[in-house]
Amino acid sequence: MFKQFSGEEFDMQVVHIFHSHISEAFSKLDASTPQAKNRLCRDVQHILGCIRKLPSDNSSEHGVPNFGLLDEFLAEHFGTKVGQ
Repeated sequence: MFKQFSGEEFDMQVVHIFHSHISEAFSKLDASTPQAKNRLCRDVQHILGCIRKLPSDNSSEHGVPNFGLLDEFLAEHFGTKVGQ
């Protein structure tokens, strides 16, 4: 039998899946030119902006809504956060 999720639990699972799958896919890209790196950074920032708008009560210790692996990918690879 399937476990039933509340709406909030379901939203959190969707956000987690987005973070894990997108960060995994981006980590396999070879952005070796400055133009490719800039484009990848902008794409990650845009996707994170969209993820922030999804319903969820999942916030980091800094109050960032829907914080996750993609945020860590952005910080690790580009030393930046959404909005910077």
